[in-house]
Amino acid sequence: MTPAISRGDHFIMERFTFLLRHPRRGDIIVLKTDGIASLRAGGIYIKRVAGLPGDRLRIAGGKLYVNDAPVALKNQAGEIHYVAVPGARFLTSSAEILTVPDGHYFVLGDNSADSVDSRTWGCVPAKNIMGRASFRYWPLARIGGVR
Repeated sequence: MTPAISRGDHFIMERFTFLLRHPRRGDIIVLKTDGIASLRAGGIYIKRVAGLPGDRLRIAGGKLYVNDAPVALKNQAGEIHYVAVPGARFLTSSAEILTVPDGHYFVLGDNSADSVDSRTWGCVPAKNIMGRASFRYWPLARIGGVR
């Protein structure tokens, strides 16, 4: 998830937001891997929400398309460009369209070329979302909100 979250960063995950609203596109979430095919149970991942229930997704030319419109997900380095990753099973060609099932989310890592995410293991059940990454408190040089 670099640059939003880098190795060694310590941050606060809060659960309150998702008691009031559903996750939104662009939210950085913490999720558990229990019940996700091809992932070992008991793992925890940090990813950015890209697709909401019912969305039709496609990746072409490094861009994410949601319901046939380009959507620019951004982090502090700028717009995120998506590339093919080895082992991906979903959204592997510019012609492939995936519809996110009800009660699920499609998540992507910010470091697209080196991310294992929904392109590899599919959509995440809503019940697996633990909370939202909200505030980084370590290292001191990177203290502040997680975006």
